[in-house]
Amino acid sequence: MNHILNGVFGVGSIGSLPSGWKLGASRPSQNPFFKLAKLNGRRLLLASGDGSDNCFGYISTPVKLQPGQTYRLRTCFKISAGLNPHRHLRFGMFVWEKTGSKSFNNGIFSFRRGKGGWVKGEGRFLFPSGCGTDGEVRVSFGFSAHGKAWIREVALEETEPIAPRLVRVACVQGQDSLSQWARVLDAAARNSADMVLLPESMNGSMPEPTLGPSGKMMARKARQHRMYVVGGIYRQDSKRGLIYNTALLFDRQGHLAGHYDKIHPFTHEFWGKGSVTPGRAAPVFRTVFGTVGIMICYDSWFTDVAELLALKGAEIILFPNAGYYVSLMPARSADNGVRLVVSSLSSPLGIWDTAGRDIMRPRRDPTTCANCPPSATARDIRHLKVGKVKIMLATLDLSQSPSPHNWGGPMLSAPGGRRNRREQTYFLYDEIRRETERWWKVP
Repeated sequence: MNHILNGVFGVGSIGSLPSGWKLGASRPSQNPFFKLAKLNGRRLLLASGDGSDNCFGYISTPVKLQPGQTYRLRTCFKISAGLNPHRHLRFGMFVWEKTGSKSFNNGIFSFRRGKGGWVKGEGRFLFPSGCGTDGEVRVSFGFSAHGKAWIREVALEETEPIAPRLVRVACVQGQDSLSQWARVLDAAARNSADMVLLPESMNGSMPEPTLGPSGKMMARKARQHRMYVVGGIYRQDSKRGLIYNTALLFDRQGHLAGHYDKIHPFTHEFWGKGSVTPGRAAPVFRTVFGTVGIMICYDSWFTDVAELLALKGAEIILFPNAGYYVSLMPARSADNGVRLVVSSLSSPLGIWDTAGRDIMRPRRDPTTCANCPPSATARDIRHLKVGKVKIMLATLDLSQSPSPHNWGGPMLSAPGGRRNRREQTYFLYDEIRRETERWWKVP
């Protein structure tokens, strides 16, 4: 059942607002246009620009929600050329704070193309207890002078609860031989690891082929224990005569599922006899439990690798390294709304959640405003030691992705890697590239 009474816009006069919806904007002079229209004989809501790229406004309709119920907010629409629903069009659910209650918001953050130019979007969320039951659904449009969106439907429906998506990960700290790394993988498997991350250059600095000694050992253990194994080597590309600093990913069958070549090698990696070539891609990998990406060591000093992986859908970024600056981890995870799993030769191991919280010290930063307790994102934490190597295991729930600053929900939160939480009209990326490539000093 659709809890929005006029969610298919069947009631109201063509050229006017749909019945049950009202116009709202902080600056009426910047309102875009909202009105009922027809497209190919079908009644729908038309949202369009007012001739200015600075326009922004919304219409809303009231709804009642039941605490403890899971809802699905969905929509279907068409857009004119040049519009991006992540930037110009937004669908949100809001319950405003009242005395003795808390505010709540959520919305649609995922879209897919359909047939005939129609776009479908959907978001699911649990409406928590402690909030008032009177809310509103908003459709906003903005930042486009002449763009148009034809909205066929907006629906709010009850749906089944969001199921947990659990994965048990293991990270390590220390240096050891391949035979000892095999023992580490055995110990992680005995503790039910689904995925184990070994450090950067786990077998030293001597180059080896993809399926050299390190790759064969990781493949064998991945197949033996039916778990994902990731570890770093200096990879020799004999066909091209190049060497890369690479992380290899093996799946549960022991097959090579993919690899990542370090995009930002550290300077000394160019000066040795095995001079490293920078990588040229930041892939993400689909696993049975979710999507993962990889960055390596010096990559963490730059924002680009983590940001691109998050925009490509990475839920976990694996971070093998020789050593790293621990204080960067809350920024890389919180900026991008991803979990970081960190294994190191010499620095501490660790896991950070999407709110930028170190799972071992989640209350360390009192300024975080995450909307779920740390125990919801990481549980069953266990520490082991195999020889000189420390191991930490934790079970992560990929269905829980809190923002570091959360004012009642993700529609009013820190962006956390979301495409449509960037309210801006000017993008800096091209200018950043020009400044990066400029080699002369400006007076």
